[in-house]
Amino acid sequence: MTPAPERKTVSRCALALQGLIALAVMAFALTPARGGAALYLPIGGNPAGAVDWARHEHAGYLAAGPYTGAAFVRVPSPAATLSALREGALLLAVPESLCGTSPRNNPASSS
Repeated sequence: MTPAPERKTVSRCALALQGLIALAVMAFALTPARGGAALYLPIGGNPAGAVDWARHEHAGYLAAGPYTGAAFVRVPSPAATLSALREGALLLAVPESLCGTSPRNNPASSS
């Protein structure tokens, strides 16, 4: 009779550490750059917080977001991400094309 193969077990701590590293990498990758466009996404709290936050941080308000309380903003500085977190919101980098047509690229405004 052959012995049963041993099962390899992975430590829960190792899996948790890998998960934290993955979250840190994603957070760093999605952090908007200065002058870039971002989606201000409230996790809870004040639905009008995007406008107040943008005014307080001197961020450019580009358009309303796809969800209640969300907004597309122009990021004034790298510290804006931490400021948004303190307000209970995420600030995620997005491509400019999701924010609508800019005035300089809009043929209707070049008259």
